[in-house]
Order: sequence, then structure tokens, then C-alpha cells
Amino acid sequence: MRAVWVDAGNDADYQRLARYGIDRPYYDLRDPRVSASYLEAVAARGLRPGLYAAWNWWPELNGGGFAERVHHELLRIGWMGNPPVCLDIEVHDISYVLGCLRRWRQLRPTRETDWTLEGMQGGLLGQTAVRQIVAANVRVAPSMYAGDMTPLPHSVVIDLLMAGIPGDRIVGMYDAARLPYRWSGYAFTQGRLP
Repeated sequence: MRAVWVDAGNDADYQRLARYGIDRPYYDLRDPRVSASYLEAVAARGLRPGLYAAWNWWPELNGGGFAERVHHELLRIGWMGNPPVCLDIEVHDISYVLGCLRRWRQLRPTRETDWTLEGMQGGLLGQTAVRQIVAANVRVAPSMYAGDMTPLPHSVVIDLLMAGIPGDRIVGMYDAARLPYRWSGYAFTQGRLP
């Protein structure tokens, strides 16, 4: 999988995506231009559009409330193409994360879903949390960089493996300005692609 977050208010740069072998542009769930017909036009280009949402867009909500809001936004968009979803939850409160994933799976039991979080957060996860994350059937997409965008891919993956996240459930969220030679996962963001 090679995906990129398309910056809010922008269209995918199809030439740039082709240059990097990206076949999954993810769009801001709140972007009013992103409609069923918009996503259908992206799919007609042979791409698989997805949607992303961040917990801090609605800070008054708890984890379950965030899941419900994303669900309702998907209903508003109304595209039957079943776009994958990336949930950006960077809180240091595992009960928020687990509450979100539990409610999300009640609402969207089979939707392809990734959870992205800050790197080096394996210490938040205990065995019970790991079991619930695995049971929610989500991929875990940690930021493979520090706050200043310094790459940290190996230590981020090791941190999650040591916490108990299975390796086949981990995909990277890489700085698009510094993509590794062989990468798989997400590029953050299209605007940072060289």
C-alpha cells in the first residue's frame, strides 16, 4: 500500500502520485468538495481514494463520539465505493483510543481502517489494549518521525513490536519529504512531496 494524505482544500496531484507509485490518495473528511461524485472521479482514474479524520477536529468528543462523528460524515458523503479510513488519534489516553475503536467497529464492522498515532507510544499499550486493537482489525500507522520530522523508522517499529502489536499490523506514516527508498504505508502529506 502506498497512500498519501492530500492536504485539505487540494486535489490530488496525479503526476506526482504516479512518480512515487502512490495509488491511494486520502482526503480530509471535512472538505466540502469531497463528495460521492468527487471520490467516484478519483476512482475512475484507477486509484483507491480514502478519507482521513483527526481527533482534534472535534475536541469536545470522547473516543466513541469521535467514531460516531466520522461515521456520520461518511453517511453525509454517501459514496458507495467503501473508501478506507485513517483515524488520526494522537491522545495519550488509551481509553479514548479503545473507546473509539470499539464504537467504530459497532458502526463500521468491516471498513478498512488504520489508526495513526505519534511514534514511540508503545508504552501506552498494555496486553489488554493490544488484544482490543488487534480484535478491532485495524492497522497501526505510527509516525515514523519525531516532532521535528527527523526520521525514526526502526525504533518506532521496534517500540510497537515490543508492546505486542503484530508486525503485519504495522504500516508507516512517513514524512513525504523524506520517503525511504522502499516504503509502504502513508506519506504525510502531498504538499511535502518533493
